[in-house]
Amino acid sequence: MSDELKPKIVTGLPPDVKGRPRADFRLAEFTRLFPTKGYRMWWSRAGICPCLNNDQTEQPDPNCPLCKGRSYYYFLPDYAIWIAAEGTEKDLHGNPATVNEARDAVMIQAIMTGFTKNVEVFEKFGEWVFGVARATVMPENKLGYRDRLVSVDSIMSWAQIIEYDGSAVIPVTGGVSKRGVRYPIVDVNQFRSLAEVYRPFEDFEVTPQGEIRWLRTARPAVGTRLTLHYVIHPVWIVLDHLNTYRDTLIQMKAKSDNPDDQFKQLPIQSAVKLDFLVEP
Repeated sequence: MSDELKPKIVTGLPPDVKGRPRADFRLAEFTRLFPTKGYRMWWSRAGICPCLNNDQTEQPDPNCPLCKGRSYYYFLPDYAIWIAAEGTEKDLHGNPATVNEARDAVMIQAIMTGFTKNVEVFEKFGEWVFGVARATVMPENKLGYRDRLVSVDSIMSWAQIIEYDGSAVIPVTGGVSKRGVRYPIVDVNQFRSLAEVYRPFEDFEVTPQGEIRWLRTARPAVGTRLTLHYVIHPVWIVLDHLNTYRDTLIQMKAKSDNPDDQFKQLPIQSAVKLDFLVEP
């Protein structure tokens, strides 16, 4: 067999070929954008709920206390649990970390881009593009499929129907149940039944947890359908990874020619969609 036909492998350039100049990604400069351009977000990891016990339909239990009938439950990201166990809540770089009151989310920063705004796009792709954006986060924050991001500062309006059960407090259910509100309430625009409009501070108040507490003794009858129009913090669900992982080799100012020293993780970008537009 001639030398040209023998099996070979190639692990580098031939000796008569020189490598071309390369442009390295300036990771430090991009990272500086997060404090100035990043939105504050509560980040929770998503786990598959064990209530999916039907192998044929894989439908969730609509009365499941863990996932609220959504198929996924949410928990604190791993590294936040680790730092909380130490008693000093800091991130991997030693910066203060903020965990929410329910201890199922940690605050991170995400650069939000690509909000759907061009009507011509809808003509080509249909309504599925409504409520879609792109979230870019630091490489250490490994967003996963169905993870949840809740805007800390942004607000939007939401409306829903509540079937009143006679309780003194209308709770936050976090799911599709009509016995409570789907999201914690920031402010109420209107709350009424078919026959009566209820006034804040007279008939009801909003608790610090975002629930409705009745102030009046003459409440609606059990089974009355109420409509509530209120202000919420937008909730985003990760539906796709534009970059499942994003890495590069940096040669500029690298410690050595060792690939382990040159390897750098880059910020990750994911496609996110408003929670109420995502099928359970």
